[in-house]
Amino acid sequence: MTGRIRALAARHRRFLTFCAVGGSGVAVNLATFWAALFVMESGHSHAAPAAGSWWINNVALFLGWFVSVASNFALNDRLTFRDAQAGYNAHWPRRVASYYTSAFVAFLIQWACFNGLVWALESPLGDPLRHVAATDGFLALCVGVGLRFSRTFANLAGIALATVANYLLAKHWVFRAARPDLGDSDDAGEASSARLATPGALNEHQRPTTQQESP
Repeated sequence: MTGRIRALAARHRRFLTFCAVGGSGVAVNLATFWAALFVMESGHSHAAPAAGSWWINNVALFLGWFVSVASNFALNDRLTFRDAQAGYNAHWPRRVASYYTSAFVAFLIQWACFNGLVWALESPLGDPLRHVAATDGFLALCVGVGLRFSRTFANLAGIALATVANYLLAKHWVFRAARPDLGDSDDAGEASSARLATPGALNEHQRPTTQQESP
């Protein structure tokens, strides 16, 4: 069982490293997001969190994304896709531009999820949750905390949805190697299989044996 887990981890090392880097990016994203909200809402500290205007929420969301993408690129460029460096199709400035472009596509997913959840929670659709939060008990406490930090949880949900799209774009476009055998173990395995399946590849090794067996 342990060997199988290790094999799966080795097979999907790149995606796991990408997620680990993304975890650090989430911390950077949230820190920037909270700091931006604090600065922009500092003159309205008496207002409820839900009273934050649409543009304040989205400016904070964008700033958190922009700063976290910079840190994610630096780590992914050095760690996640380091084995593809010999085959990069673009120099560093072009990789930065490509990474921000692909990350912006993922950001649109995050943006849609964030605004959809915030709108739903602040609209009459969120009334049942507010009724639960007004009661007593552990569930009411959890729901109350969720509503109190609704923008943070909406941001996290958007980040989670955007992670897969961001990884696929980074792997197949931003950090795409020129040689297929420099990619993931999956790609390397496919490349090795393709080389073994090439006509004449085995015959060259079999010919000496065939000649020795001939009388």
